Amino acid sequence: MIRIRKENIPVDVLEEIATLGEGYKTEFKATLPAPQSIAKSLCAFSNTKGGNLFVGINNSGTPVGVINKDYELTKLEKALPLLLPASQIDVKVFTYRSSEFLFIEIKEGADKPYYVKNGQKTQAYVRADAVNLPANRRVLKKFIGGQSAAGTAGGRKKDEKIIFNLFEQNGQLKISQIRDILNYSERRIKKILESLSRKGLLVPSHNEKNVYYKTKDSSR
Repeated sequence: MIRIRKENIPVDVLEEIATLGEGYKTEFKATLPAPQSIAKSLCAFSNTKGGNLFVGINNSGTPVGVINKDYELTKLEKALPLLLPASQIDVKVFTYRSSEFLFIEIKEGADKPYYVKNGQKTQAYVRADAVNLPANRRVLKKFIGGQSAAGTAGGRKKDEKIIFNLFEQNGQLKISQIRDILNYSERRIKKILESLSRKGLLVPSHNEKNVYYKTKDSSR
């Protein structure tokens, strides 16, 4: 369950935000879209400098209010597991002219890069002007400004977090499944799995057909 808290936004401040319109750190939604689209916004803001998602303001900057707050929060809850790794967000509710609005604040990510899970694939997004753009590794490196490629200590730590997050969701995975989801090379995946196994976070196992890894407490 997402925890929300009340926020007091002065009328003139909200009206100025609406007048300025969407931008690099601001996005408006009259109502939240499907969870996959929400996750793209969360991912893009997390991979850049963070941002604010206002629910109850339409694309033209007109405050229309939220009709069903619980319904909007349910969609947000479904979007959160699609973001890898998890990002930090704060959800607040405020009132303007007797209508409720949601203010979702997305922090700049501490574990960049972030990806959106879509079935067996993942895709990263970045924020450019007022749009969320899909990004490959070259674009991510430019936006993030750090070395996230395999081979650097920072890159390995981030990769370990991303892969362990997958295991927390699935319990057990084969190398081929991880490769299909993240598009990492087999050699890179094996190094990360070996490191996680040495730390006692994963356990290698097998059945008659496949070798796979699982979390230490997984019964699957």
